[in-house]
Amino acid sequence: MRTGESEGGLLAWSASCLVIGTLALMLAASLNPDPTGANAAAVLKVAMMPGERWLAMAAAMLIGSVGLLAGLPTLLVPFTGRARGLAVVAVTALTAGVLGSAGYAALLMFVRALAVEEALRPGRLPRVLDDAGVALVLYAWVGSFYLGVLLIAIALLRAKSAAAWVPIVLLVVVGWLPFVSMVGHVGQVLQVLLLAVAFTEIAISAVRGARQA
Repeated sequence: MRTGESEGGLLAWSASCLVIGTLALMLAASLNPDPTGANAAAVLKVAMMPGERWLAMAAAMLIGSVGLLAGLPTLLVPFTGRARGLAVVAVTALTAGVLGSAGYAALLMFVRALAVEEALRPGRLPRVLDDAGVALVLYAWVGSFYLGVLLIAIALLRAKSAAAWVPIVLLVVVGWLPFVSMVGHVGQVLQVLLLAVAFTEIAISAVRGARQA
């Protein structure tokens, strides 16, 4: 009984972290001044702006990354059999994307430090962003995250272990990516909000299922 209660407590803690982490990413998206979609490199210019928005954005991304890392095991709960194998691949891809988010927060701080010391001027930032190595790393981060979300949606469709609308919402989140820059800042925040809603439903279902088991 104690073992079961302990596992249930860990699951509840992980589920809470999943929700908190996703909400923190939504806060970071709301602080992003421009809806850049997949162009993650361009967001670095927030570190060159006056004020403390860059710090709030970096802190939100860091908190979101830590929360999601602790919450990712919850995403495996609804799956068994072949669907679980796909879910493991999805969570692995998501892990790479989440770690990239933490690194991105650190990169914002690094760019800010260069700007404060006048080692990097705003006019030179586009040259840095055009560097093939920087672009490759940032695109790999974004790609890993959205690949993980896509695979989770496919696994949920296979397993049919969550509400029918959850994988649909996740597919909308992924499909929305190329059009974020067209729908404006509100659309960018709404995209992350949809992700938060879907992950929250998965977390609630996982905890409910563990309590009923």
